[in-house]
Amino acid sequence: MVGKFSAVAIAGFMACTAFSGAAYAQDNWSYSGNNGPANWHQLSPANSVCRTGQQQSPINIEGTDPVIMHRLVTDYQVAPINLKNRGHSIGMTYTPGSIMRVGARFYTLNGMTFHTPAEHTVAGQSYPMSIQSWHRGPDGSVAIIETLVKEGRENAAIKEIWTHLPLESGQTSKIDAVLINARDLMPTDKAYFRYVGSLSTPPCTEGVQWYVLKQPIELSKQQIDLVRGIVGGNSARPVQRRNNRIILDARPQ
Repeated sequence: MVGKFSAVAIAGFMACTAFSGAAYAQDNWSYSGNNGPANWHQLSPANSVCRTGQQQSPINIEGTDPVIMHRLVTDYQVAPINLKNRGHSIGMTYTPGSIMRVGARFYTLNGMTFHTPAEHTVAGQSYPMSIQSWHRGPDGSVAIIETLVKEGRENAAIKEIWTHLPLESGQTSKIDAVLINARDLMPTDKAYFRYVGSLSTPPCTEGVQWYVLKQPIELSKQQIDLVRGIVGGNSARPVQRRNNRIILDARPQ
């Protein structure tokens, strides 16, 4: 059970999803070089758990425990495109009002980030891209759904978003006239792996509920390459130690 997040955790969540200009202005980390993942813990005292934490994300999904669990229900509404290029990643803020439910627990969808490659691997298999949908519960807890992406056919929903991608670091793109539904960026079958991990960006706060969907969606090579080119290639934290954590292979009841 995830308890209430501390003020640092909430600040980290906001920074990672770029929901505030102030958080973005303090964003001094990267995916490479001197401020890359190996050195995140040195960039701020708040980032110490990036090195010392025992429940860090992402991880390799394997050795799972099958269990009967609640279905993952996404009651998402349409929202206008609202993108920001943060230099090391592309984020999208989502209009309030969309809910993700798992049994009696529910979370509000706040936004999405696009990663190349995907951060989690499954039985050692890596994917060229993933879409992470960020949610927050009424108690401040954080739940992230990761949709894995494989190369294949052009994705119509992504095509509409990609038309408006901000190409330069710091640029935003808000198009009120174009509405999308985050549900279209996920597979129809929402069977999932679940485990307790962390934010995969500084400050790496632990206690995050991760839902990694088993079925990937398809994007064309051109659609994947566009994001990879904008963020400079890599926008994923390396896989972290599992440390004997239980990974649940959810079988819907």
